[in-house]
Amino acid sequence: MALTEFEAAPVDLATVTSPDWLSQMLGLRCPGMIVRGVEVVEVLATQATKVRLILDVEGGGADVPTAICIKGVLTDTGALPSASIVETLFYREAAALLPVRVPDCIYAGMNADYSRGVIVMRDIITAGGAFSTALDPFTPEQALDGLDQLARLHAASIDGSPAFGFGWAHSFLDRISRQPIIPQDSLQALLDGPRGEKLDPALRDAARLQRALEGLAAEVRGGPLCLVHGDAHAGNVYREANGALGLVDWQILQKGNWAMDVAYHLAAVLTPEDRRAHERALLSDYCIRLKALGGSDIGSDDAWRSYRLAMIYGYYLWAITRKVEPEIIDTFVYRLGTAADDLQSFELLDV
Repeated sequence: MALTEFEAAPVDLATVTSPDWLSQMLGLRCPGMIVRGVEVVEVLATQATKVRLILDVEGGGADVPTAICIKGVLTDTGALPSASIVETLFYREAAALLPVRVPDCIYAGMNADYSRGVIVMRDIITAGGAFSTALDPFTPEQALDGLDQLARLHAASIDGSPAFGFGWAHSFLDRISRQPIIPQDSLQALLDGPRGEKLDPALRDAARLQRALEGLAAEVRGGPLCLVHGDAHAGNVYREANGALGLVDWQILQKGNWAMDVAYHLAAVLTPEDRRAHERALLSDYCIRLKALGGSDIGSDDAWRSYRLAMIYGYYLWAITRKVEPEIIDTFVYRLGTAADDLQSFELLDV
């Protein structure tokens, strides 16, 4: 039986890389095509599994995708299956409404009980593009490219816009402030380890960090909201063959405050020295772009306050991270923790 657009998707690697399923799935876009052979180019298993394929196809026309990337919780990585739901729904329902550069999505389907999703995209690397690694150095000019994409996302998804109305885009910040992802003693043990050794002891207090997160969530809850990417570090950025920057990994897309993305992005992609030297100018440029795109007109004092407060979000996310290479964790905890210290984010939240 041929696939229909919303038929339950398989969620195991063997099935989604089989010629039979690939023929049915791609046939939704290119009727009459058949996959005769599949070459697995690369398998990357982190939280989700990504598999890059080259396909030998017959029929379907000149635009049949022959180089694709499939993403989902398809192998036993220890990730929660639900980690793929929001990203699948983003590509299936929201991406077309937003003027943000993302990979061309061919298929986005959910399994039978809607507990996990599968995404099929054209392969960026085969098309001449390249992914950044988490620790790729960014210049201030490159950071501005990221801010431009974030401004486009934020301006197009303000309260009242079609994109804002999706019921599945909940506040991840609100949830983790009320139900911490890891126990406080576990967070304290992480901060007492190598990731926190370069930071002042006051920044490594797990109870204080949790209170700051709760305070930030309360501030965000009471203010204007839009959709935010939620995880805009360099590892979730790619460049197309022409150099244009795009964003991937939309797993914690949520309703939040624009500054959550801007503060996190700048502190994660820039060295502390470059951030200190350029953050005010970059923030000003972001605000100008946001207004020009139809978003909010944010005064400089309000923007600076929101930016300082929001640094807690990215710092907390990396303080609790475990399933990433230690070098990446240590670097981001240092960069984001140092930014929170420089900007007196804790003090601004009265914790």
